[in-house]
Amino acid sequence: MFKLILLFVAFLLSASVNADPITLKVGTGEYSPTIGAKLKHGGYATHMLTLAFESQGITLDIEYVPWKRAMIGTKNGDYDFTFYWFCTEERRQDFYCGDALVESRIHFFHLKSLEFDWQNYEDIKPYFIGLTASYHYSNELTQMVNEGKVRTHVTTRDKDNVNMLLANRIDLFPMTVLEGLYLIHNSFPPESANQITYHPKALTTPTGHPLFPKNNLSSKKWMDLYAKGIKKLKEQGTLEDYKLKMINGWYEP
Repeated sequence: MFKLILLFVAFLLSASVNADPITLKVGTGEYSPTIGAKLKHGGYATHMLTLAFESQGITLDIEYVPWKRAMIGTKNGDYDFTFYWFCTEERRQDFYCGDALVESRIHFFHLKSLEFDWQNYEDIKPYFIGLTASYHYSNELTQMVNEGKVRTHVTTRDKDNVNMLLANRIDLFPMTVLEGLYLIHNSFPPESANQITYHPKALTTPTGHPLFPKNNLSSKKWMDLYAKGIKKLKEQGTLEDYKLKMINGWYEP
């Protein structure tokens, strides 16, 4: 009898070890130094997301694609979820918003040669503003754009807007400060980068979240597991520790 019990326990352990691990397919864009295919661990946000799920026994298969494709692909079932995005009312119609992964500050970047100041949205009406497709900057700016109260030009990449800024083809370009400064100083020569600054007043200070599609019956389960994992990282101080490392260039390839 004792041998039978041992054999049964061994069988259960073997079944547990050999069980197929859960892997979720994830679609995202690139936004260095928080997300990037060439960055160590895929950048800060990718790293923290991965650790959060790994703490719950789940691995991630992350695919880096244009942001718009990541959003549409997740909605169409190509991915289990996408990250990270600002949780707008429009996005909440199709997605569940997971707990915040990053905090951001969005500011208007401009050439130092432009005498620019703004205290309210009426002040930006005279300026030509560059925007990146699928990005949300603030509710007020979105409303002005939809109502045609401000002139804008939309591109698919932040780098293209910075090029247009340097060429004086646009006046302003909103970006998060950390990623904006990283892009400018790592993608452009010093003589170009030093021409650009940003206004101290923030448009908004949003948080970035993973989005789980409502048409996927497993989304709430994945979101709950992510919530447990990210909470654990926060309590351990892991998020803040690696955020400091990111600022100091630890994620550089």
